[in-house]
Amino acid sequence: MAPAAVAALLLASVLLAAAPAAARAGEPYVFPPTPPSPYPMEREAFLSAAALRALLATNTTWNDATGVLTPDEVPPATPLTCGARVQGTDHTVRCDASAPLGGIVLEPPCAATASIIFLHGRTEGPWIYQTLLRTLLRSAPRAFASVRWVFPIAPRYRTTVSPSHPPDFHLWFDLTPVFHQAIGRGVADATTSVVGFEAALVDANSTTDALGLFFTTRRIEAIVAAERRALPAGGKVVLFGHSAGAAAASHVAAVSRVHLDGVVAAQGYLPGAPALLRLSGVLSRTRRRYRVELVAGSADQLGRPALVDASARLLRRVLRGSTGVHYTLLPGVRHFSFLTPGRDADAMVEVLRRYL
Repeated sequence: MAPAAVAALLLASVLLAAAPAAARAGEPYVFPPTPPSPYPMEREAFLSAAALRALLATNTTWNDATGVLTPDEVPPATPLTCGARVQGTDHTVRCDASAPLGGIVLEPPCAATASIIFLHGRTEGPWIYQTLLRTLLRSAPRAFASVRWVFPIAPRYRTTVSPSHPPDFHLWFDLTPVFHQAIGRGVADATTSVVGFEAALVDANSTTDALGLFFTTRRIEAIVAAERRALPAGGKVVLFGHSAGAAAASHVAAVSRVHLDGVVAAQGYLPGAPALLRLSGVLSRTRRRYRVELVAGSADQLGRPALVDASARLLRRVLRGSTGVHYTLLPGVRHFSFLTPGRDADAMVEVLRRYL
């Protein structure tokens, strides 16, 4: 079977396959089963409780081999301890290594009325994103005083993206092929236009890890269901992703019928666009009850504004008016410049406020 046909089949199965008994009762089908077993392309699916505690507590800051940040801009480490407060905030770390979360929840000081499920980007460890969440919490303590931050950790994939990166990354789907395809070439060329990126995203010769996206979608659906149970009636659940996590969040918005109150995909792209466009007639049948916002930074050299804009345009074509898809450009924001308190972090907080 051709790769494109396989991708379409897997995407269609998210919506059309016969639901198991748990899903018919309102509980999404959870992948992987418990206890989890690694998928064929992954080293591991979920960390043990001890490994999770050790990973979070590692006093390691980000090593910016890409040169995106100047040395002064690289933030300090933010080690976390299960059961303790996040430094400088009133949120408390709750660790849960079990499926489907496989990560942490930052519990608010007040009774929770909303949950933000955060999908991190491609990373060798969660440390940089621990700093990001701490920065956002410190930037708007009142806005997030009753908001749970739910932080699942993606499985680790073997990857050979470049010699400058470690061989294993936590990823929501295998990104390795992207760097050698039209999308990667477009990102490397600062002159690539929105039209150029649209062509790259729908390139018939591109390949996408449809299986990884399928597993991630099912896992996120199960996490959303758990948050619905944890919140009072009328509580809001928002999906927020950054970089490769934004790509995963965009995919969830395209294929899933899960009950969300908003999707914010910051500085990412829409993966698997050719298959999604072929399935748009099916994917657009269900009207979403939330808006989708794709966010770019005007100074971002990785998730380039033209790439994010092109992704928003394609997602509108996929969903055919079944929900509002919006493109937002944040002036002066780079790929990681909202890691430290200031204007850029405040701009991201204002985007999230729209959904709370």
